[in-house]
Amino acid sequence: MSRRMFCCTSLAATGGQRLLLQTQNHADVSGAEEFMKKWDQAWGNHDAEALARLHTEDAVTVNRFGTLLEGRGPTEKALGFLHSKQGPFGQSKFPPLKMLALRQLTPDVMVLQTAWQNPVMHPDGKIDSVKVDDMIVTFVLLKSRQGWKASEIDPHNVEKMDLPYSNAGQKE
Repeated sequence: MSRRMFCCTSLAATGGQRLLLQTQNHADVSGAEEFMKKWDQAWGNHDAEALARLHTEDAVTVNRFGTLLEGRGPTEKALGFLHSKQGPFGQSKFPPLKMLALRQLTPDVMVLQTAWQNPVMHPDGKIDSVKVDDMIVTFVLLKSRQGWKASEIDPHNVEKMDLPYSNAGQKE
């Protein structure tokens, strides 16, 4: 258990949501923030190649529709379609990721959970230009020579519920 002892645990408020940080040092937080900045920039520029470079070679993504992507190549191909001018996200604007939780598992592995919004996509693949889905995106990040890279990504829509154990912001 001593290997997993965390030197810093803090809570902060971000837009009505709680931010839980469990890291070993400030460099890990800045590394996660740098990853999010690169992700936001590549996603906002509809740059599938730059997004793919943020993945490990063997990255695994299960998107919000249940599609499994294994490896950087298939991920780049899917992102290339989604972000092409004719693709569903090609003309969409996206807000930046917001850090919800960061947990350092080892010096080279951390789990980053973020809040995000993505346009509603209808079953025909068309984007709703007005409606958005609130989402949580979980990244398992591995440290590399080029910085932190996503090894696993799990984006899913948030279903608002009014339960006794709901966090602020989860209720309708």
